[in-house]
Amino acid sequence: MNNSQLSLFNTNTATGNVYRAGDWVKVQKKPAFAAWVKRGEVFQINQVHPINGSLKFWNPHIKQWDFLYPEEVKLTVEPVVGETSELTVESVVGEASELTVELVVGEASNGWLESHYKIRVNGRQRSIKCPEIRCNGPYYSYRWMEGKRQRAKYCPTSKCPAVQKALAIGQPTSEILKIISCQ
Repeated sequence: MNNSQLSLFNTNTATGNVYRAGDWVKVQKKPAFAAWVKRGEVFQINQVHPINGSLKFWNPHIKQWDFLYPEEVKLTVEPVVGETSELTVESVVGEASELTVELVVGEASNGWLESHYKIRVNGRQRSIKCPEIRCNGPYYSYRWMEGKRQRAKYCPTSKCPAVQKALAIGQPTSEILKIISCQ
């Protein structure tokens, strides 16, 4: 094929690939070929193979280029290293009924509040992120990191405003757990 000719097919849609060079991906399941890569790790894509859709990335574990496949990963945002230094509050003109504080990228040292819904499918209960028909919720859980391990504790809906306020002002995890556990 002559290099000056255009391809008859868009290779991104032919392979079903939505990834591009520069995108950040999070590993969803143990890769078949990428050595030492585990679930939950985040990598930046360097190249996307036009035929099979494999994603070339730098593997820091073996210090060389490696490949992941689209069914093993999902798109994510660039990871944030370190802690947030300050909270910026801007006034908004209009009608705002309440202040909600959500941590979008990264994790603060004192944790975060996460909502989920419960649904029964084939007699088994499972947890989902978005509401569906026949689901119950929302339920809230306070999550924090202890070293490399993520911990969670159920947070009653009545305690959520107090926990959100404690998160916003940066109270330590132990104080937030006291708020949740007190009657």
